Amino acid sequence: MAQIKDISESLKRIWTVGLRVIRQIKRDRRTIVAMVVNPIILMVILGYSLAATLSGINLGIVDLQGGLVQESVLAHLRASDAFSITYIASESEARRLISEGRINGAVVLEDGEIRLILDGTSPQVASAITAATAAGMQSAASQLLSNLRAGDQLPAVTTYYVYGYDLEAKDTVGAALLGIAIFFFNFLNTAIAFLRERTQGTLEKVLVTPMNRLELVSGYVLGFGLVSLAQAAITCVLLIAIFKVPLQGSLLAVLIIVVLLSAGSLSFGAFLANFVSSEYQVMQLNPVVSFPQILLSGAWFPLQSVPDWLRPLSYIFPLTYSTDALKQVLLRGASLTDILFPDVFALLLFFMVTFFMATFMLKKEIA
Repeated sequence: MAQIKDISESLKRIWTVGLRVIRQIKRDRRTIVAMVVNPIILMVILGYSLAATLSGINLGIVDLQGGLVQESVLAHLRASDAFSITYIASESEARRLISEGRINGAVVLEDGEIRLILDGTSPQVASAITAATAAGMQSAASQLLSNLRAGDQLPAVTTYYVYGYDLEAKDTVGAALLGIAIFFFNFLNTAIAFLRERTQGTLEKVLVTPMNRLELVSGYVLGFGLVSLAQAAITCVLLIAIFKVPLQGSLLAVLIIVVLLSAGSLSFGAFLANFVSSEYQVMQLNPVVSFPQILLSGAWFPLQSVPDWLRPLSYIFPLTYSTDALKQVLLRGASLTDILFPDVFALLLFFMVTFFMATFMLKKEIA
């Protein structure tokens, strides 16, 4: 009987604690909204992004005349929703457009040969072009073979890479991981630090001094920015030395991208800290900030795989521009001038907007 009574008392105490937690959540409207809205947002974005197929691939066609197979390949590429076709006069022009990032690949149709000019820094897009070309050849193969005459040959298919002929999946993802690590660690650290300063009353005490709000936010960005540079250096060494991600461009360009992304993520964290009241809410906010950017920024999947109705959202995220810039510098050997617009400009704009918003909201909160 005594044991049964002890178990009963223990269950009552457990029930009391459970009810207390539920009451606390009921009083916290922000937590309730986050618990309901966050899973919906994540599942919608995750479901549509993973189920989507490639579309909007800018493909160049160099039509130098050919036979039945070449015509079949051209018809198959034109009928596909995955490609946006641009006709180009010469192969050299196609290579130049690929190097400038204006098209994602090209197919050269010539009598006796089909040449694929691809960008290896995006393996999924290159595979899509290769597969579509093979499908076009297959559809014409039976008809051609039935009418094959002595001396006739199927056209040879040759693949050339403007960039990254030997790149692996880890290389393209690794370039993006540098930006992902910088953004999310900085965002979380700054949001939690500003939240603690506000809840502990430190901000009010600091602002009583001659220090103004602009100086306060700038100091936080500077302090955490120096820490993030050390973190970025460690991450970069791991990627290059251990995972063998190539470094084709200059470290100066990488440093500028890292500094801008760090400053923007720190300001963004300081801004969002005004909308949370506990570290628990910061952690609830993290998946909503992190997962959509990872899925829609081109870090794991190319932007061409993002559904058309979600793709405009991709161009709001800073990771979209840092991912593109880092891939261009690390994998293509692009210089700083090559990534000034839109990548560097977008990262600078993101920093300026979030810094102003963080300073303004701090003024509004403390005033």
